[in-house]
Amino acid sequence: MRGKIDDVFSVKDERKFEVHCNAGAAGELQVGTESLSVKIGQRVQRDGSEEIWHSVLIHCAGADDGSLTVKVIVCHFDWEESRQIALIRLETESSGGHSNIDI
Repeated sequence: MRGKIDDVFSVKDERKFEVHCNAGAAGELQVGTESLSVKIGQRVQRDGSEEIWHSVLIHCAGADDGSLTVKVIVCHFDWEESRQIALIRLETESSGGHSNIDI
């Protein structure tokens, strides 16, 4: 039985990342891709007007050695610069096969 379960979760194409997004009444998105960049914005009030401020950025990419990285960055309009709060790096077997998570 375990072999059948493993096959269901195995990747059968060239995608390196996958995203599932449920945006409520606006709809859903589910895709697999080579790289991925997501911005999450929220309505804020600044200087007497409302705007959408992108407060969370997620960037996913593959390197030439086959390793994969996911960076999570948070932003706030009161900060001088954004802050990376997580870096997840997964290496291939050929590059050592290690996983690193920096928070």
